[in-house]
Amino acid sequence: MHIAIVNSEYPSPTGSDQGGIATYTYTLANTLASQGHKIELLLRAGTTSEKLHDSVTIHYYKHKTPGRLTRLLRSLNDGITNWEMGCSQHIRDLLTKIHHEGNIDIAEFPDYGGLAFACIRSLPFPVVINFHMPSEIVDKINQTELTSSRKSFHRFERKAIANGQGFRCPSMALKSEICKLYALQPSDIITIRNPVSTLHFDRISKKDNMNRFDLLFTGRLERRKGAEVLIKALPSILQLDKRIHFTLVGNSEPDGKHWYREKLERSLSAEQRTRVYLSGPLNREKLPILYRRSSIFLFPSIFENAPYSLLEAMAARLPVLASSSCGIDEIIKHNENGLLFNPQNPQDLIEKVKYALTNYQQCCMMAENAYNFLKQHHDPQKIGAQTLEFYQKVIKSKKP
Repeated sequence: MHIAIVNSEYPSPTGSDQGGIATYTYTLANTLASQGHKIELLLRAGTTSEKLHDSVTIHYYKHKTPGRLTRLLRSLNDGITNWEMGCSQHIRDLLTKIHHEGNIDIAEFPDYGGLAFACIRSLPFPVVINFHMPSEIVDKINQTELTSSRKSFHRFERKAIANGQGFRCPSMALKSEICKLYALQPSDIITIRNPVSTLHFDRISKKDNMNRFDLLFTGRLERRKGAEVLIKALPSILQLDKRIHFTLVGNSEPDGKHWYREKLERSLSAEQRTRVYLSGPLNREKLPILYRRSSIFLFPSIFENAPYSLLEAMAARLPVLASSSCGIDEIIKHNENGLLFNPQNPQDLIEKVKYALTNYQQCCMMAENAYNFLKQHHDPQKIGAQTLEFYQKVIKSKKP
C-alpha cells in the first residue's frame, strides 16, 4: 500500500521538544514501512525527524504564498489561521504531485492544526483524520480565553476535519468528547491505540538506588497536564523524605500573568529547590535513560487521549502514579499496573506518593504489569495491522 502521513508539529530550534503527534507519526511510519508498505512522510520545513526506515520518504511542506485574490480573502482571517491555510495548500500540492508520480492509496492527517483544510473530498485518494486532541478541547480544558482569533482557528480546524472520509482515535474518552463536539456518531470513529516500541528502553539497565527517590514528570507544564495540582502538592511531597528529588522535563505555559514554572519555583523553600530540577525539553535519545534511572513517574493530567509520556514510562517499567481522569483510566488500573489519585485533590497525590515510597517493591511489580499491558495492547506490529485494516475499509468505501 502507498500511504502518506502528515505530521503537524512545528520544528524545534534544539530538536528536543518532540511531542506526542510526532512520536506517533514516526512510530507508525516505521512500523508500516517494516511491513512492506511505501510511506510518504510530510513534515514542516526545518523539522529533524527520528531515524526512519528506508521505505519512508520525507517531504517538507511550508507556507504557500497566496495570490492577490487569495490574500484579499485571507485578510478576513487571523495570522495563525492564514499560516496553516497556506501550509495546507502546499501539502495538497505535494500530495497531488506524489500521486501523479505513483498512486497514493490514502493520506492520514492529525486533527490538530487543520492541515487537511485544502484536501477536499474531490482528491483521487481518501483522507483520514487521527484525533489526537483538537485545539478546541485543549483550549476548553486550559481555560484559554476565546478571542476572535482562537474562535476563527477552531472553525478552521472544524472545516479541515470535515474533509475526512475516515476517523480514528486512540482512546474511548477522547472519542466520546469528539462525538459531542463534532456531532459524529460513535460508529464513525474507530478506536486504535497508539503504537509504542519498548526497544529503546529494554536495552538500558535499571539503576536502583534506595538512598534516593527520583520522581519524574515529562510533558508541557499547563493546566490540562495537571500543573495546578502538582504545584500544590510538590512542597508537601518533598517534605515526606529528604531522599526525594523531582525532575520536570518539558516546556511551561503561562497562567495569567505568570508561568507555571515560576509558580512552581515560588512554592518551594530554598532547601527544596536544591532537590528540584527543571530541565526544559530534552533530546529524545536521552529520555529513555531518564525514565529508566527514575524511581516514580507522576502523571497528574486533568484529561488525556493516550499520552506517550505515560506510555513511555510504562515501557521503561517505571512505577506510575497517575490521575484517575478520563483517558488515563483506560490504561492504568488502580493497584494492578499503577496507582491512581484524584486530580482535584492534592492531598490524595501526596498520600499516593507516601504509599509508593513505603511499598516500593509492590509498585515495581505493578510496573511489570504495566509493561506487559503495553506489550499486549500497544505493540506496533499489531497496531500497524489494525491501521491497515482501517485504511482498506476507508479505501473500499470511497470507490464508486
